[in-house]
Amino acid sequence: SAQKAGVDLVQCGSRAYSTNTLESGWIPSPLPGIYTGGGLLEEYRNWLGADMYEAAGAIGGSFVSDNIEDYYVNPFELGYDFYIGWKKKDFIGKQALEAIREKGARRKKVTFEWNREDVLKVIASGFEDGTPYKWIDFPQPNYASSSADMVVDQNGNMVGMSMFNGYSWNERSMLSLGVVNTDVNIGDVLTLRWGEPDDTLKTSTEKHRQAEIRVRISPTPYSKEARENYADSWRTKSV
Repeated sequence: SAQKAGVDLVQCGSRAYSTNTLESGWIPSPLPGIYTGGGLLEEYRNWLGADMYEAAGAIGGSFVSDNIEDYYVNPFELGYDFYIGWKKKDFIGKQALEAIREKGARRKKVTFEWNREDVLKVIASGFEDGTPYKWIDFPQPNYASSSADMVVDQNGNMVGMSMFNGYSWNERSMLSLGVVNTDVNIGDVLTLRWGEPDDTLKTSTEKHRQAEIRVRISPTPYSKEARENYADSWRTKSV
């Protein structure tokens, strides 16, 4: 057992398990970048069965685009560029990654700290007459394989995308992980549009209206413990 081994581990349920990533800054479910491109990627798409993850998955959220590549992210934006095997002679996407390394990424990973009053307003709508806002399930409100919610500035311009949401008991906060334009600063307050923009046909969600939730741009990892005391890794590479 963990106790006999002398380590301080506490068993938790499966619903709580996924919330740790919100504090440590790991985005677990970006959309796989396999839906465009020829060569091996095209062969892979043709090989996929209809019941496989990439074929059966869905995108959920307020950001809607006809161009699937608008949902793609790259390792530099997510802070995972040190995983790239540059020593390999060649691999799919190497030239594109080299170009990004040369020019610099246009977005960066951050934590969005949701405004508590706005979160409570959304939850309260479920107890009122009329169509409620999109329900925020606890501890994990994601309702699709990949999430993509618009984050806009005071002029309504999209400056970021929220990609993974949840409640942190340790921080007593609703948080989400995602990317923003590089000129967005820690401490800036933006607006996250929560819920589908129109009546959705998704069987995984209910009829609802869209809500605007204020979010404060915060570091990633969000947890001070993760930023300062974790072993040197992607977690300590704070934005």
